[in-house]
Amino acid sequence: MKQLLRFLLLLLAAVFFLPTLATILLSFYPDGQVGFSGYDELFFDCFRFYTMFWNSVLYAYVITALQLVVILPAAFAFSFARFKGKEALFFFYIILMMMPLQVMILPNYIGLRDMGILNTRAGIILPMIFSPFGVVVLRQYMKSMDGSVIEAMRLETNSMVRILLHAVAPQVKVCLYAVGLFVFAECWNMLEQPMLLLQDENLKTLTVFFSDTKNVSDQVLYPASVVFMIPILLLYLFFHRELERGLTLHETN
Repeated sequence: MKQLLRFLLLLLAAVFFLPTLATILLSFYPDGQVGFSGYDELFFDCFRFYTMFWNSVLYAYVITALQLVVILPAAFAFSFARFKGKEALFFFYIILMMMPLQVMILPNYIGLRDMGILNTRAGIILPMIFSPFGVVVLRQYMKSMDGSVIEAMRLETNSMVRILLHAVAPQVKVCLYAVGLFVFAECWNMLEQPMLLLQDENLKTLTVFFSDTKNVSDQVLYPASVVFMIPILLLYLFFHRELERGLTLHETN
């Protein structure tokens, strides 16, 4: 039974890995013969690729860093603070998390237009900072956190910043790593926001580059797809243990 289950899991993994393998192989087979002509054209002739690649890097890293700064105190408040309507507000967070992006894109567009930051980097970064996903996940993780450490810290200081940095963050760092990885992947793959909120080609992301199939040849698309996968794969290789541990609720003694 175990061998059959292992075989089925390996078969399922192979099915999921097949498109990635096909993309890698096709990137070296652009014009009917094996070679690096696709990579040569991408790196030495397609200069808009560099602009969009570094835009994706900028958006993903900035949004991830700022969102982690926001979700830590927000999740801590939902876990330990006492105020009226806390549960109702958290339920509202869950509803927002389950809503598809297409439902939220029009209110975001109107709000950014009224703020005068459409077609700017801030118009992409600002709405993503306050995504509810990380708050919900981190709050659930904090439910099993050791509260005695926080109480001991409160005897030494009234600074909430020090409590968060020295008593809370060390206990939830693996969850922060996991959430950060998911947030980075979401930002790295975002497509609708840069397509709808940006007009300037120099501000758009690499995902928009892939959607422009009329102006980008297949000879370039496959090598660009391989390069596009590298940052996510590297992050997973470096933080896969934290990802597994961070999504598992720990138990306190």
